[in-house]
Amino acid sequence: MFSWIDNMHPKAKSLGQGALTVALCATLVNAFAEGDAKRGEYLAKAAGCVGCHTEEKKDAVPFAGGRALKTPFGTFYGPNITPHPQAGIGRWTEADFMRAMREGKRPDGRNYFPAFPYPSFTKITDRDLRDLWAYLRALPPNARANQEHDLWFIFGWRFLVTFWKWFFFTPGPFTNIQGLTDIANRGAYLVQALGHCGECHTPRNFLGGPRSSRFLAGGKGPDGKGTPNLTPTGLKKRSDKDLEDFLTTGLTPDGDVPAEAMGEVIRNTTSRLTPQDLNALIAYLRALPPLPKEK
Repeated sequence: MFSWIDNMHPKAKSLGQGALTVALCATLVNAFAEGDAKRGEYLAKAAGCVGCHTEEKKDAVPFAGGRALKTPFGTFYGPNITPHPQAGIGRWTEADFMRAMREGKRPDGRNYFPAFPYPSFTKITDRDLRDLWAYLRALPPNARANQEHDLWFIFGWRFLVTFWKWFFFTPGPFTNIQGLTDIANRGAYLVQALGHCGECHTPRNFLGGPRSSRFLAGGKGPDGKGTPNLTPTGLKKRSDKDLEDFLTTGLTPDGDVPAEAMGEVIRNTTSRLTPQDLNALIAYLRALPPLPKEK
Protein backbone atom coordinates (compact mmCIF):
# COMPACT_ATOMS: atom_id res chain seq x y z
CA MET A 1 0.00 0.00 0.00
CA PHE A 2 2.85 2.38 0.86
CA SER A 3 5.38 1.06 -1.72
CA TRP A 4 6.03 4.62 -2.88
CA ILE A 5 7.92 5.19 0.36
CA ASP A 6 10.27 2.28 -0.36
CA ASN A 7 11.39 3.90 -3.63
CA MET A 8 12.35 7.18 -1.97
CA HIS A 9 15.84 8.43 -1.01
CA PRO A 10 16.72 7.08 2.51
CA LYS A 11 16.56 10.55 4.09
CA ALA A 12 13.33 11.37 2.31
CA LYS A 13 12.06 7.91 3.15
CA SER A 14 12.66 8.56 6.85
CA LEU A 15 10.86 11.88 6.64
CA GLY A 16 8.01 10.27 4.73
CA GLN A 17 7.60 7.54 7.35
CA GLY A 18 7.67 10.16 10.09
CA ALA A 19 5.01 12.22 8.37
CA LEU A 20 2.88 9.14 7.88
CA THR A 21 3.19 8.25 11.55
CA VAL A 22 2.19 11.77 12.59
CA ALA A 23 -0.79 11.69 10.22
CA LEU A 24 -1.97 8.33 11.53
CA CYS A 25 -1.61 9.48 15.15
CA ALA A 26 -3.50 12.67 14.39
CA THR A 27 -6.29 10.65 12.78
CA LEU A 28 -6.53 8.38 15.82
CA VAL A 29 -6.50 11.33 18.24
CA ASN A 30 -9.25 13.10 16.27
CA ALA A 31 -11.37 9.95 16.14
CA PHE A 32 -10.95 9.47 19.88
CA ALA A 33 -11.73 13.13 20.60
CA GLU A 34 -14.93 13.03 18.56
CA GLY A 35 -16.40 10.15 20.53
CA ASP A 36 -18.12 6.96 19.44
CA ALA A 37 -21.91 7.40 19.29
CA LYS A 38 -22.55 3.66 19.05
CA ARG A 39 -20.54 3.00 22.18
CA GLY A 40 -22.24 6.01 23.77
CA GLU A 41 -25.62 4.39 23.18
CA TYR A 42 -24.57 1.45 25.35
CA LEU A 43 -23.23 3.80 28.02
CA ALA A 44 -26.52 5.73 28.03
CA LYS A 45 -28.32 2.46 28.76
CA ALA A 46 -25.85 1.58 31.52
CA ALA A 47 -26.46 5.04 33.01
CA GLY A 48 -30.26 4.80 32.77
CA CYS A 49 -30.52 8.18 31.04
CA VAL A 50 -33.81 7.45 29.32
CA GLY A 51 -35.62 6.92 32.65
CA CYS A 52 -35.06 10.39 34.10
CA HIS A 53 -35.26 12.24 30.80
CA THR A 54 -38.45 10.76 29.35
CA GLU A 55 -41.95 11.80 30.35
CA GLU A 56 -43.94 9.09 32.11
CA LYS A 57 -46.76 8.71 29.61
CA LYS A 58 -47.63 6.63 26.57
CA ASP A 59 -45.76 7.52 23.37
CA ALA A 60 -43.45 9.95 25.20
CA VAL A 61 -40.39 10.90 23.16
CA PRO A 62 -37.23 9.42 24.68
CA PHE A 63 -34.81 11.96 26.14
CA ALA A 64 -37.20 14.90 25.54
CA GLY A 65 -37.61 15.47 29.28
CA GLY A 66 -40.61 15.87 31.55
CA ARG A 67 -40.17 13.02 34.04
CA ALA A 68 -41.24 14.11 37.53
CA LEU A 69 -39.10 13.16 40.52
CA LYS A 70 -40.84 13.76 43.84
CA THR A 71 -38.51 14.36 46.78
CA PRO A 72 -38.72 15.83 50.31
CA PHE A 73 -37.52 19.12 48.78
CA GLY A 74 -40.17 19.33 46.09
CA THR A 75 -40.62 17.96 42.58
CA PHE A 76 -37.86 18.00 40.00
CA TYR A 77 -38.48 17.56 36.27
CA GLY A 78 -35.96 15.89 34.00
CA PRO A 79 -34.83 18.24 31.21
CA ASN A 80 -34.83 17.74 27.46
CA ILE A 81 -31.39 16.43 26.45
CA THR A 82 -32.01 16.08 22.71
CA PRO A 83 -29.91 18.36 20.47
CA HIS A 84 -32.73 20.84 19.89
CA PRO A 85 -31.14 24.33 19.85
CA GLN A 86 -33.80 26.00 22.02
CA ALA A 87 -35.54 23.28 24.02
CA GLY A 88 -32.62 20.88 24.42
CA ILE A 89 -28.84 20.96 24.54
CA GLY A 90 -28.26 21.78 20.88
CA ARG A 91 -26.32 24.96 21.71
CA TRP A 92 -24.08 23.24 24.22
CA THR A 93 -20.45 22.54 23.52
CA GLU A 94 -18.73 19.33 24.52
CA ALA A 95 -17.02 21.36 27.27
CA ASP A 96 -20.45 22.39 28.59
CA PHE A 97 -21.46 18.74 28.76
CA MET A 98 -18.23 17.68 30.46
CA ARG A 99 -18.61 20.46 33.05
CA ALA A 100 -22.23 19.49 33.77
CA MET A 101 -21.34 15.85 34.33
CA ARG A 102 -18.03 16.39 36.09
CA GLU A 103 -18.74 19.53 38.14
CA GLY A 104 -22.54 19.79 38.33
CA LYS A 105 -22.58 23.21 36.64
CA ARG A 106 -24.80 24.62 33.91
CA PRO A 107 -23.35 26.35 30.84
CA ASP A 108 -23.99 29.70 32.57
CA GLY A 109 -21.89 28.54 35.55
CA ARG A 110 -24.77 28.13 38.02
CA ASN A 111 -25.17 24.95 40.01
CA TYR A 112 -27.34 22.02 39.05
CA PHE A 113 -29.40 20.58 41.88
CA PRO A 114 -28.03 17.19 42.97
CA ALA A 115 -31.29 15.53 41.92
CA PHE A 116 -29.24 15.36 38.73
CA PRO A 117 -26.85 12.63 39.97
CA TYR A 118 -23.59 14.36 39.08
CA PRO A 119 -22.07 13.27 42.43
CA SER A 120 -21.98 9.83 40.76
CA PHE A 121 -21.58 10.90 37.13
CA THR A 122 -18.45 12.89 38.01
CA LYS A 123 -16.71 9.50 38.21
CA ILE A 124 -17.37 8.68 34.54
CA THR A 125 -14.13 8.62 32.55
CA ASP A 126 -13.33 11.26 29.94
CA ARG A 127 -13.56 8.72 27.13
CA ASP A 128 -17.00 7.55 28.23
CA LEU A 129 -18.20 11.14 28.58
CA ARG A 130 -17.08 11.90 25.02
CA ASP A 131 -18.90 8.82 23.74
CA LEU A 132 -22.05 9.75 25.66
CA TRP A 133 -21.87 13.24 24.21
CA ALA A 134 -21.52 11.84 20.69
CA TYR A 135 -24.62 9.69 21.24
CA LEU A 136 -26.72 12.56 22.58
CA ARG A 137 -25.68 14.73 19.64
CA ALA A 138 -26.92 12.01 17.29
CA LEU A 139 -30.44 11.91 18.76
CA PRO A 140 -33.35 13.44 16.82
CA PRO A 141 -33.98 17.00 18.10
CA ASN A 142 -37.28 17.47 19.91
CA ALA A 143 -38.94 20.79 20.71
CA ARG A 144 -40.60 19.77 23.99
CA ALA A 145 -40.10 22.68 26.39
CA ASN A 146 -38.56 22.06 29.80
CA GLN A 147 -40.69 22.34 32.90
CA GLU A 148 -39.61 24.41 35.90
CA HIS A 149 -38.91 22.53 39.10
CA ASP A 150 -41.52 22.89 41.82
CA LEU A 151 -39.43 23.19 45.00
CA TRP A 152 -40.12 24.25 48.56
CA PHE A 153 -39.06 27.77 49.55
CA ILE A 154 -35.25 28.09 49.87
CA PHE A 155 -34.53 24.74 48.21
CA GLY A 156 -34.93 26.45 44.84
CA TRP A 157 -31.98 28.77 45.51
CA ARG A 158 -29.16 27.40 43.39
CA PHE A 159 -26.38 29.28 45.18
CA LEU A 160 -27.06 27.20 48.29
CA VAL A 161 -25.95 24.11 46.38
CA THR A 162 -22.40 25.48 46.57
CA PHE A 163 -22.44 24.86 50.33
CA TRP A 164 -23.98 21.41 49.80
CA LYS A 165 -21.12 20.58 47.46
CA TRP A 166 -18.53 21.52 50.07
CA PHE A 167 -19.80 18.74 52.30
CA PHE A 168 -21.09 16.08 49.93
CA PHE A 169 -19.46 16.39 46.51
CA THR A 170 -16.00 15.24 45.42
CA PRO A 171 -15.44 15.79 41.69
CA GLY A 172 -13.18 13.58 39.62
CA PRO A 173 -13.16 10.36 37.57
CA PHE A 174 -13.25 6.87 39.03
CA THR A 175 -9.97 5.26 40.07
CA ASN A 176 -9.52 1.56 40.65
CA ILE A 177 -10.04 0.36 44.21
CA GLN A 178 -6.97 -1.27 45.66
CA GLY A 179 -7.45 -4.92 46.55
CA LEU A 180 -10.23 -5.57 44.05
CA THR A 181 -9.83 -7.68 40.92
CA ASP A 182 -10.08 -6.07 37.50
CA ILE A 183 -13.55 -7.60 37.13
CA ALA A 184 -14.74 -6.25 40.48
CA ASN A 185 -13.28 -2.82 39.66
CA ARG A 186 -15.25 -2.79 36.43
CA GLY A 187 -18.30 -3.56 38.52
CA ALA A 188 -17.41 -0.76 40.93
CA TYR A 189 -17.28 1.66 38.01
CA LEU A 190 -20.66 0.50 36.75
CA VAL A 191 -22.24 0.79 40.21
CA GLN A 192 -20.59 3.97 41.46
CA ALA A 193 -20.37 6.00 38.25
CA LEU A 194 -22.57 4.98 35.31
CA GLY A 195 -25.27 3.13 37.23
CA HIS A 196 -25.27 5.67 40.11
CA CYS A 197 -26.81 2.97 42.32
CA GLY A 198 -25.81 4.79 45.49
CA GLU A 199 -28.17 7.65 44.69
CA CYS A 200 -31.13 5.48 45.71
CA HIS A 201 -29.56 2.69 47.77
CA THR A 202 -27.53 4.85 50.17
CA PRO A 203 -29.46 6.56 53.00
CA ARG A 204 -29.32 10.35 53.25
CA ASN A 205 -29.30 12.90 56.02
CA PHE A 206 -31.76 15.77 56.45
CA LEU A 207 -29.79 17.90 53.95
CA GLY A 208 -30.03 15.24 51.27
CA GLY A 209 -26.38 14.31 51.62
CA PRO A 210 -25.44 10.62 51.32
CA ARG A 211 -24.32 8.89 54.49
CA SER A 212 -21.09 7.45 53.13
CA SER A 213 -20.63 5.06 56.05
CA ARG A 214 -23.81 3.31 54.91
CA PHE A 215 -22.96 3.12 51.21
CA LEU A 216 -25.44 0.84 49.39
CA ALA A 217 -26.89 -0.39 52.69
CA GLY A 218 -30.40 0.64 51.70
CA GLY A 219 -32.74 3.27 53.03
CA LYS A 220 -35.31 5.48 51.36
CA GLY A 221 -35.22 6.51 47.72
CA PRO A 222 -35.98 10.05 46.51
CA ASP A 223 -39.69 9.18 46.50
CA GLY A 224 -39.57 8.14 50.16
CA LYS A 225 -40.00 4.43 49.42
CA GLY A 226 -37.64 1.86 50.92
CA THR A 227 -34.69 0.54 48.95
CA PRO A 228 -32.93 -2.76 49.73
CA ASN A 229 -29.49 -3.34 51.19
CA LEU A 230 -27.12 -4.22 48.32
CA THR A 231 -24.17 -5.21 50.49
CA PRO A 232 -23.50 -8.94 51.10
CA THR A 233 -25.78 -8.71 54.14
CA GLY A 234 -28.79 -8.03 51.96
CA LEU A 235 -27.79 -10.40 49.16
CA LYS A 236 -26.57 -13.41 51.15
CA LYS A 237 -29.70 -15.45 50.43
CA ARG A 238 -29.33 -14.97 46.67
CA SER A 239 -26.88 -16.86 44.48
CA ASP A 240 -25.06 -15.15 41.63
CA LYS A 241 -27.46 -16.88 39.24
CA ASP A 242 -30.44 -15.56 41.23
CA LEU A 243 -29.08 -12.01 40.99
CA GLU A 244 -28.29 -12.38 37.30
CA ASP A 245 -31.80 -13.63 36.56
CA PHE A 246 -33.38 -10.87 38.65
CA LEU A 247 -31.36 -8.09 36.98
CA THR A 248 -32.16 -9.52 33.56
CA THR A 249 -35.81 -10.59 33.84
CA GLY A 250 -37.06 -8.80 36.96
CA LEU A 251 -38.18 -12.06 38.57
CA THR A 252 -36.97 -13.62 41.81
CA PRO A 253 -36.74 -17.41 42.32
CA ASP A 254 -40.03 -17.09 44.24
CA GLY A 255 -41.74 -15.38 41.31
CA ASP A 256 -41.83 -11.95 42.99
CA VAL A 257 -41.39 -8.79 40.94
CA PRO A 258 -39.55 -5.59 41.96
CA ALA A 259 -41.07 -2.26 42.89
CA GLU A 260 -42.01 0.00 39.99
CA ALA A 261 -38.84 2.11 40.12
CA MET A 262 -36.50 -0.88 40.20
CA GLY A 263 -38.56 -2.58 37.51
CA GLU A 264 -37.82 0.36 35.23
CA VAL A 265 -34.12 0.19 36.08
CA ILE A 266 -34.10 -3.49 35.14
CA ARG A 267 -36.03 -2.85 31.93
CA ASN A 268 -33.93 0.12 30.78
CA THR A 269 -30.52 -0.61 32.28
CA THR A 270 -29.42 -3.84 33.93
CA SER A 271 -31.14 -6.08 31.36
CA ARG A 272 -29.24 -4.20 28.64
CA LEU A 273 -25.79 -4.85 30.11
CA THR A 274 -23.46 -7.31 28.47
CA PRO A 275 -23.04 -10.62 30.36
CA GLN A 276 -19.50 -9.54 31.23
CA ASP A 277 -20.64 -6.24 32.73
CA LEU A 278 -23.49 -7.90 34.62
CA ASN A 279 -21.07 -10.41 36.13
CA ALA A 280 -18.69 -7.58 37.03
CA LEU A 281 -21.50 -5.68 38.77
CA ILE A 282 -22.39 -8.73 40.86
CA ALA A 283 -18.72 -9.38 41.67
CA TYR A 284 -18.40 -5.86 43.05
CA LEU A 285 -21.52 -6.13 45.20
CA ARG A 286 -20.16 -9.39 46.64
CA ALA A 287 -16.88 -7.61 47.48
CA LEU A 288 -18.53 -4.80 49.48
CA PRO A 289 -18.18 -4.79 53.27
CA PRO A 290 -21.35 -6.33 54.74
CA LEU A 291 -23.43 -3.68 56.48
CA PRO A 292 -26.36 -4.54 58.73
CA LYS A 293 -29.86 -3.45 57.87
CA GLU A 294 -30.69 -0.24 59.69
CA LYS A 295 -33.52 -0.55 62.19
